[in-house]
Amino acid sequence: MVPARVAIVTGGSRNIGLAIVERFAPTHRVLIADLAPPTSGTPAGVRWIETDVCDYSGCERLAAAAVGMGAVDVVVHSAAITTSTVSISQMDPRDWERVISVNLTGAFNVMRAAIDALRAAHGSAVLIASRAARVGYAALNPSPSGTKAHYCASKAGVISLTRSLAIELAASGVRVNCIAPGSIEGEMIPRDRWPAIAAKVPLGRLGRPEEIAEACAFLCSPAASYITGHVLDVNGGTWMN
Repeated sequence: MVPARVAIVTGGSRNIGLAIVERFAPTHRVLIADLAPPTSGTPAGVRWIETDVCDYSGCERLAAAAVGMGAVDVVVHSAAITTSTVSISQMDPRDWERVISVNLTGAFNVMRAAIDALRAAHGSAVLIASRAARVGYAALNPSPSGTKAHYCASKAGVISLTRSLAIELAASGVRVNCIAPGSIEGEMIPRDRWPAIAAKVPLGRLGRPEEIAEACAFLCSPAASYITGHVLDVNGGTWMN
């Protein structure tokens, strides 16, 4: 009997992560790794396991639970946090450490814990970065009053980690790619700011979580079988490489 295909999605209880869960649910047994379960209903076959990505032992338990469900051929790291805009000179070092811990060290912890399972399944992984990693400021606002430098730096680290993983895991048949979303509808951007941000986007609107999920599904599909170490920018034209 062919084992069931399993997808791990961190941060899968809301926003982009939940859209990714819903996109993979028809083809995989999906395991959501998040601090809290989804507040809305999820498709059949979706499970939640309480996970703090800053805790490596918790990530090991996550990987073990996923292996118990079948062959782990997809890992998506979407868990992330941000804080209010503040300049570097005014930034609390504890805020810096927390954002780096969740966004970057969390990516390392999840991938480190899941490497053996991905190798066994010859699977694929996608790490979610941000357009902010490309430019050094968040929310299309290059202001001297604050750039969210901790968020930008953490996501730039995710891009570099993606490339390192892609090189190290290629011989095992594991592909690792990255998506750098632009401004996406969801909780990270207050709704009252959406119109002003949309006015700066060439396509004239914010992105939708489902559009990031579709990009993620493509990168994990056979259609992308010769793509690894790539950063796919999904941002409505606000940054072009």
